[in-house]
Amino acid sequence: MATHSHAGHMPSSGKALVISAWLTGIYFVIELAVGLWTGSIAVLSDAFHTLSAVGGVLVAIIAQRIARRPADMARSYGWYRAEIIGALVNGGFLLGMALLVIWMGAMRLGNPIHLPTGPMLWVAFGGLVTEVISLGLMWKSSQDDLNARGALWHIIQTFVGSLLIIVTALVIEFTGFLAIDPILGMAFGVVLLWASIGVIREAVHILLEGTPEETDLSAVTADLRAQDGVLDVHHVHAWTLTSGKHAFSAHLRHAEPADAARILETAYTHLTKHHRFHMVTLQLETDCLDELHADDLDVTQSMGPQAELHEPPAHRDHLDSAAPDANLERNSKGNDT
Repeated sequence: MATHSHAGHMPSSGKALVISAWLTGIYFVIELAVGLWTGSIAVLSDAFHTLSAVGGVLVAIIAQRIARRPADMARSYGWYRAEIIGALVNGGFLLGMALLVIWMGAMRLGNPIHLPTGPMLWVAFGGLVTEVISLGLMWKSSQDDLNARGALWHIIQTFVGSLLIIVTALVIEFTGFLAIDPILGMAFGVVLLWASIGVIREAVHILLEGTPEETDLSAVTADLRAQDGVLDVHHVHAWTLTSGKHAFSAHLRHAEPADAARILETAYTHLTKHHRFHMVTLQLETDCLDELHADDLDVTQSMGPQAELHEPPAHRDHLDSAAPDANLERNSKGNDT
């Protein structure tokens, strides 16, 4: 039993990404023109940071559009994972930018240069306006969308970059302390490095079919075992199709075949309504099948105290040992006759 659907319209995060891409792209052209006109290295550097944000948002938009394609015979789960791949690409992009910022800061720290503060301030204030609008549009959708979160960090990067330009310009203007530029740049590079590693780690976890972070698999298994008529739950699996859409599968052993429909409906309703799984697949069985070849994938055997309730291996041993006895009994009856 399963549920599966694809939205036919663009989600709110998609609209936010498109608007942010336009705002950031237009501002990049303006900032690049000002940088070339004034010859300010700081402004040109921030312009290329803005360009990286435009690239990051475009990657997120493309990934989201691909993910909306329906499932087919070649891709039975659809294109959902395109968003996760997009997030992974964005995470790698952020990681590269972080290392570049740290390296550039370290190089400039040994030989700080004088920066024209006037153009820096005007460009930075203009950037703050577009970046605040973009952050406001994308913030909510990024909380449960890894793809949008990767793009959001690109916008945050340019937003903090604008703030650093303002602080740098004011410090240089009033104190003449030129090293403030590389020091603040390297500090932000470390923050960006931390953020990029987080995005990459989460994307890789999803691509490796890891259990969703918000899912307590032991609790889900215990809920199913507590259901009336269920004798055993094993081969439990939970994974993420894409951000906000989790799937679940399990084998449930029960005693009475007549109870199968009731057990299935109750378990399915509980998993989708209470545990919020997007897609559920349950295999009901009165006898455990021969699954020894897949025991290494059965996490219920290592769930601590609850593992004692897991009976398939012992049950299979019982069937194996009982089979010779049954044959002997049939043979003895045949001899008696």
